[in-house]
Amino acid sequence: MTSRAGCEAEEEEEEEESSEMDDEDCERRRGECLDEMMDLEKQFQELKEKLFRERLNQAKVKLDEVLTGRAGEYREPLAALQTSMQIQTRVAGVYRELCLQVIKHKHECEVQGARQHLESERSLLFDAMKAELLEKIRRLEEDRQNLDLSSEWSDEMRGKKCNKRRNLLGRSDRKKKVALVSGPFIVYMLRDMDILEDWTTIKKAKAAPSPLKKKVEKQ
Repeated sequence: MTSRAGCEAEEEEEEEESSEMDDEDCERRRGECLDEMMDLEKQFQELKEKLFRERLNQAKVKLDEVLTGRAGEYREPLAALQTSMQIQTRVAGVYRELCLQVIKHKHECEVQGARQHLESERSLLFDAMKAELLEKIRRLEEDRQNLDLSSEWSDEMRGKKCNKRRNLLGRSDRKKKVALVSGPFIVYMLRDMDILEDWTTIKKAKAAPSPLKKKVEKQ
């Protein structure tokens, strides 16, 4: 019994020692793990900082390439934009030339229309003034002819009066003589106004231009 009790006591002591060793080992391992974690965090921060600096440097280099026009990502779109600009510039030039031609043709049409209108109006004005002047000339000719007819008629009337006086004087000497007329004859009994109208008509007919002469004057 005594030996058995001693064995149990030794086992308890060994268990206590092993438990103490387990606690110490856990603490040691825990500390080692914490140290490793801190070391890993430090390395991670360093890598993160290094990666940030590298990316920043790359961005600066790319920016410098873009500013100097050496970046491929910038040069290709820029070339496409320049090509599009050249095409649009050529199209704008062609459109400008077409617009200038349209304006030139419109200006020429306006000038031609203005000249034709001027010629038409001038021709109408010339014809109107010519007709007016010809009408004035015709009226003046008629007035002159009427004056000439009046003067001729007055001269004829004065001559007739003188002849009547002479005839009256001669009749007194030939009252008893009989005038013999052989063959048929016509006696005209016209008034002085009828004779004057006939005389005026004859004068106007003589003074009026023939149709051929009118046609030549119009040409």
